[in-house]
Amino acid sequence: MELLPQSREALDEYVAPSIDDVESLLRVIEGWAVRAVPECVALSVTLLDEDLTFTLVDPAARPLATVPGAGAPGAPPAPPPEEAHALDEGGWAEMARERAFAGIASTISLPVVEHGRAVLNIDLYASTAQAFHGRIDGLVDALGVWQAGAVTNADLGFDTLRRAEAAPERLREQRLFDVAVGLLAAHLGVTTEDALALLREAAERAGISETQAADVARTLLA
Repeated sequence: MELLPQSREALDEYVAPSIDDVESLLRVIEGWAVRAVPECVALSVTLLDEDLTFTLVDPAARPLATVPGAGAPGAPPAPPPEEAHALDEGGWAEMARERAFAGIASTISLPVVEHGRAVLNIDLYASTAQAFHGRIDGLVDALGVWQAGAVTNADLGFDTLRRAEAAPERLREQRLFDVAVGLLAAHLGVTTEDALALLREAAERAGISETQAADVARTLLA
């Protein structure tokens, strides 16, 4: 599998040293996952405290929109309307698979719990519908995840990929926000905690986002 370009950018440019071993973690999980589930074609790890997602993906797994011939004359018909599957769990899963990435037919989400609190979420994606059947115990043992929290086929649309793609921009905004807080703290002679509180209060009173307030503060104080 390959590290998503946006995940590489996030790791190289923005991720703090305290979590700079994420790529190693991804590779360790990849090794365990592909041994337990050879059909695994992608995986994502979400750091829940930081709300950041990083993804490894097989280059063969592509959006259906990019599959040659999709929508062309003679191509397979479009998926049936959602209403046809509304009360049919099996039909819902099939509809989701039709909309998912090419090559992804099943998923499993596995939380990692420390001291009674979920700190990490591992999402695995496989190329066959039954890839995780009978293999969850092995994954639990290998990855140290919370078995009772395992959920199958909840992300056939590969939403973690979109979150991973957004990670660099989120981190860039956070860096700029931190700069604004630092400038405000220095200008007012207060702690960064007090500056953050003041910035949030100003954003609420002005009816704008904290990011917009930070942009204003940075422009005025830089």
